[in-house]
Amino acid sequence: MNPNAEESYRLMGVALSLEGDYQEAERVLREAARMPECNYTYATLGYVLALAGKTADARKILGELEEVRARDYVSPVALATIYLGLGDVEKALDWTEVAFDERRGWLAYMQVNPVMDPMRGHPRFEALVKKMKL
Repeated sequence: MNPNAEESYRLMGVALSLEGDYQEAERVLREAARMPECNYTYATLGYVLALAGKTADARKILGELEEVRARDYVSPVALATIYLGLGDVEKALDWTEVAFDERRGWLAYMQVNPVMDPMRGHPRFEALVKKMKL
């Protein structure tokens, strides 16, 4: 209904990627990434590109967001998301722990967010769930 609702595009991109439709997910996320304030969506594009096997493109987005973070705020959630797409659970957990320290709301969905599935069962993930009393 709102063509400027970046989050709607981001969630559509995630849903499409979970269905394995990486091409359509990429299209939706590239469209949304042109909107202002789109670090989460840009990170989700990196996540989808990584899942689609376009790891060089995903790492490029990761590098760009890390550069921005060096001078301005980028949520650790954004970086954790890309690392999850790349299959680097340890780095994703590093950034998830930073997200905990920063009290990012994203963590409230740890138990149900399918993007976080690769971390489930990892001792650090389980310790964080316990720490949060989820």
